[in-house]
Amino acid sequence: MDFIIVYERKQRELENDTLLKIELEKRGYTCKIVQYYEGNHFNIFNINPPKVILVPHLYGDANIYRTFSRFGRANHIVNLQYEQVLSKKWEKLGHHDPKEQAMQAIHICWGEKTKERLMNAGVSSEKLKVLGAPHLDLLRKEYRNLPSERKKHFSEKYNLTFSKKWVLFLSSFTYANISDSRLSMNEASAGIKLSDFREIHTNSRNEILNWFSYILEKDTENIFIYRPHPDELMLDPVVKLEKKFLNFKIIRDEPVKQWINASDVIYSWYSTSVVEAHFLDKPYAILRPKVLPDTFDSVLLKHANFITDYSKFEEDYFKDNKNRKTAIDDHHVNQYYLIDTHCSSFIKYVDLLETLHKTKKQMFSLPIHQRILATIKTISAKLVYILYKYQNINLNKYRDNSSLKRNFFIEWFIEMDNQIVSGNEKKEIESRLKVILKKNNTHNG
Repeated sequence: MDFIIVYERKQRELENDTLLKIELEKRGYTCKIVQYYEGNHFNIFNINPPKVILVPHLYGDANIYRTFSRFGRANHIVNLQYEQVLSKKWEKLGHHDPKEQAMQAIHICWGEKTKERLMNAGVSSEKLKVLGAPHLDLLRKEYRNLPSERKKHFSEKYNLTFSKKWVLFLSSFTYANISDSRLSMNEASAGIKLSDFREIHTNSRNEILNWFSYILEKDTENIFIYRPHPDELMLDPVVKLEKKFLNFKIIRDEPVKQWINASDVIYSWYSTSVVEAHFLDKPYAILRPKVLPDTFDSVLLKHANFITDYSKFEEDYFKDNKNRKTAIDDHHVNQYYLIDTHCSSFIKYVDLLETLHKTKKQMFSLPIHQRILATIKTISAKLVYILYKYQNINLNKYRDNSSLKRNFFIEWFIEMDNQIVSGNEKKEIESRLKVILKKNNTHNG
């Protein structure tokens, strides 16, 4: 195997990873896409390891140990770095900055601002490659579907009336009503207390849901789509709204960029997915019923114009689309996202991967005790995966009712069920993307 691409969040990453796989295979390489917890693809005994492994994040030695123990000791690790537009607080904490041996890997940057931040954190400039954001590639004019095509597809698949206006809300309330056990897991990973996050997310979501309830009392015709963040697990208040209003739908599936393309009106609270609306030339607005602490807000979204009360929201909701505009100026967006009008980002990524494939091995020092510990954790993850594959539990019961106590196994079964996709689904995504790429044979720049 030449390349293994590891994904964590399927909606966020799978299309991008598949673009890379298609281009790598077109150039004659072998490539496999796997999820972090997909135990049937673990390579515990390091048999025929890949030349290069691509990962969604790489913070320190522990990530290197985990990656190698699960998928083999590759010659190179490439960090695709799926979280680059952060808050001031996270930038100051440095949690997302590579540390220890992770600083020696290759780190992809979407724009100059991320490169600047990581250089300030001590990462060598030669390890930082500014290549643009692959999740914006399919938004390029040569690849994008017509909005009507996407809308027709979704209307048939999800039984949504094509002729009606579609309002899309991009949610990012990952800490709203989060359970104590899940909060503790996140705090252990981040190394800080996050209880203030729960309060900010919960209070903001409650107020925004009140706004939606008021507006849906007045608008019973058009379709309102609530798009949860992949990590937004406690949806009880949102489900109550869905049960109350027939035109309010909660839909997790499909890449967010495709829903943005298909929808007529787009709202967000904190999600940087509005950038995808920006590059689709789709107007969007950001709802902020509660003032966020300056350190909490996104370094990009803080430059936006906000809707801060219900009356302004109602006015915006019912106004004509021709009077809408983007909430953030181009100047601020372009600092975080490099756009090359001549060449897609995924082509640049594969050019880099080809070069790495041919270069000498990157040496990572892995102490024997750390390797043993990582292997034990990998075997444990594989056992949980096997239990997940053969469990006979109604996981939806726990998803829909946050009052039910979740033990360790239920938490992980839900996580695996949410993120691991079948081989058939991977093939479907690949077939669809090949058709899109075939329409434009000039994508090599």
